Amino acid sequence: MKTLALLLLAILTALRLWLAGSSAVTPLESYYWMCAQRPDWAFFDGPAGTAWLVRLGTVIAGDGPLGLRLAFPLVAVLASGGVFLLARALFGPATALWAAVAINALPFFNIAAVHAGPELPAAFLALLAGWAFLRAMDHQGLSWWALAGTGLALATQFHYAAILLLPGFAAACALSTRHRSEWRRPGIYVLALVAACGLVPALVWNQAHDWPALALGTLRTALSPRWGEIGSALATENSLFSLGAVVALGFTIWTLARSARIHARPRLALCLASPFMALWLYGTLGGQPASMALLLVSMILAGGTVQVFLATARFRQLGAILLFVTAGGTLLPASSDPWTRSAHGISWREVAAAMDGLLARAQNSQSPALLLIAQDPEATAALSFHLAHTAHSEVFLCESQDASNQFALWPRYDDFVETVKPADDFFKLEGSTTNPYLGRSALYLTAEEPDDLPQTITAAFAHVTSFASLELGGGRKLRVYLCEDYQTMPL
Repeated sequence: MKTLALLLLAILTALRLWLAGSSAVTPLESYYWMCAQRPDWAFFDGPAGTAWLVRLGTVIAGDGPLGLRLAFPLVAVLASGGVFLLARALFGPATALWAAVAINALPFFNIAAVHAGPELPAAFLALLAGWAFLRAMDHQGLSWWALAGTGLALATQFHYAAILLLPGFAAACALSTRHRSEWRRPGIYVLALVAACGLVPALVWNQAHDWPALALGTLRTALSPRWGEIGSALATENSLFSLGAVVALGFTIWTLARSARIHARPRLALCLASPFMALWLYGTLGGQPASMALLLVSMILAGGTVQVFLATARFRQLGAILLFVTAGGTLLPASSDPWTRSAHGISWREVAAAMDGLLARAQNSQSPALLLIAQDPEATAALSFHLAHTAHSEVFLCESQDASNQFALWPRYDDFVETVKPADDFFKLEGSTTNPYLGRSALYLTAEEPDDLPQTITAAFAHVTSFASLELGGGRKLRVYLCEDYQTMPL
């Protein structure tokens, strides 16, 4: 069985590497690629770990799709190993092997294994931290506590929610009569201190940028359920994890909860998973699919799920059916995952090729080189990646002055920069500001009609005329406008 499982994992990894190198790069992945070109302690949308993994992959395999995604099929192998280690520590080796196999049937696990994203690296490192924590409680060695804290600190470099494993550790020590004495030993405090160090990069970056993400919301909006969007969130999570996995997970949680009063292993498993169950509930009530939380709950409780369905012959038959249904969901096209949603069904590689030709055509009557502006972050990121090897690799976001995403923190076409030369003799200041793009022209890619163009385009350029349209199929089209003579005056 062990050899068969390893062979299956090797075949899956080879298939995932092939898919990673052959499928189109989505705007969300292009955004991670853009972040990888601008290394930092953190980014507006989260930690820096994903960007660094993308950068490492592009150094090894180039700037193509395979290089961008190279690390993630390999991390899927490590995540499978993490499930095995945690399940073995909780439920034994036979259960652990089946748990590692079962987790590879999850649709979302397989989608994340062929796309760049924070989910699998964060999940693997959280599982590693959970396994080291269980070893620490058994071996009483500070090195195991430090390893658990290190795994948790590294997990927060991919997803901040991973830090919720810390209260899970605390609950496991508090609710176990055997391990309650850990509160009188230094191990748990070493773990917490090392894990807290993982938040330092985020704190440093946010302090330097005035906590931009927090400025976008209020406590009231954070605590207010969005009743009308709960159904959509549940539907999304169901499609990502399949009905079979959802049923199996719900039944597992109910069964483990019943036996947690008597048996230590179910209690430990539920303690580790409970913070992420709470996060899933919070996200769903807020109308936001909590895919990361549900993935971690599934991976932490994978061993318990296998244990429950191996209990009797009848449950084994039901478990086989649910595993088959779950694996079948992987073969169905998923339109609700974050990568597909960011692409909107658009072939951005073809759009970028068309824009490259339009830029060359428009450049004949323009000097200096044209700027390229896109309507939204998805288009900006996708064009930035696909045009990376041309003269027009820098793409600006139309509403870049709106501090709602990472683009607001990067150089902008509407920005002013300091200069030692006064902008006007009337102002005798020691230094002034100017815009380096004054007098330049641009192509603006958007879905907007001429009458709906934003003021950042119509008021900033002397002439805005329709230049071309790109047919996307299904009645959809993108429009290209030639924007001549950028004329925003210096402040």
